Amino acid sequence: MDRRSFLVLSGSTLIDIAADWARIEPRHLSQALGGQRVDEELLTWLELRSGELRTLASGPHPHVSGLIDAHLNTAIDLIAQDRYTPPIGRRLHAVTADLAHCAAWLRFDADRHADAQRHWQAAVHAAHQAGDRDLAAVALSDLAYQATWLSRPADAVRVLELARSRTRTPAARSLLDVRRARACAVLQDRQGTGRALASAETELERMRPQDTPPVVSWMSMADVSADAGRCWLDLGDPGRADSSIGTGLDELDPRRSRTKAVFLTYHAEGSLQGRDAAAAATDARTALDAALGSGAARCVDLVSALIRRLDNRTEQPIVELREYARERLAG
Repeated sequence: MDRRSFLVLSGSTLIDIAADWARIEPRHLSQALGGQRVDEELLTWLELRSGELRTLASGPHPHVSGLIDAHLNTAIDLIAQDRYTPPIGRRLHAVTADLAHCAAWLRFDADRHADAQRHWQAAVHAAHQAGDRDLAAVALSDLAYQATWLSRPADAVRVLELARSRTRTPAARSLLDVRRARACAVLQDRQGTGRALASAETELERMRPQDTPPVVSWMSMADVSADAGRCWLDLGDPGRADSSIGTGLDELDPRRSRTKAVFLTYHAEGSLQGRDAAAAATDARTALDAALGSGAARCVDLVSALIRRLDNRTEQPIVELREYARERLAG
């Protein structure tokens, strides 16, 4: 994405950030970093920016990573000064945890797994200091999701067992249940998968927007449905998988481009298992476009790996898909 496109997409938010910074004045930051007590107005500004940057991070905005890192470094520097009251300290650790969590996901999407892991671990620590159990549990569940992604599902199950015991809200428990289902499915634990999915749906039905923390406010039945479909794929039931993933894609927030690319790749894999080459080629082509549009290397790698597995297939839709992929990936 070029600079002009980036400004068109997110310019109003960046202008708001600049305007607020001018209003607050840099002296608040220099005073805080110079050993004076953390200024509450500056902290409120950091909290607001953290929420806005989290929203931007869900889209294809390459410059957001640098903004998040800059804000995170500022928050860490303020913590290092150790000049704040206990209530301010809890808020400062909470915003640090939120920013570290965002930074971890951007690194995960860029296939920087060790760096992502370090940032998720930092988020867990900061959330613990803030007394935010749900944020800590969600960051732990992200570490578990990464473990499953990297073919370590048994590690994921152990992490999720520990994390779920400390959650406070249904949305957080639903997310952890979905990720447990995914790990159980990779381990071919059909009963464990079924129990986890049933619990995820039950918890999601209890979700109330006013009680749901921002870190998991995106959680929806679309996620449960599509991830359930991935589970059925792993358990060898492509028909059930096709229905679940299709439902998830229909209900998914269109702004979640990375998630869409992943779900479309799963849908293509299900079509292959169901021996529908034409449908698989269509889904894989759409998944590749979505992955490239998201700018997430992780998503591009996922769909590219699926297409590479089709090298020996001679059906015309698959041949055309391989040619399309070569042109898009070379561009």
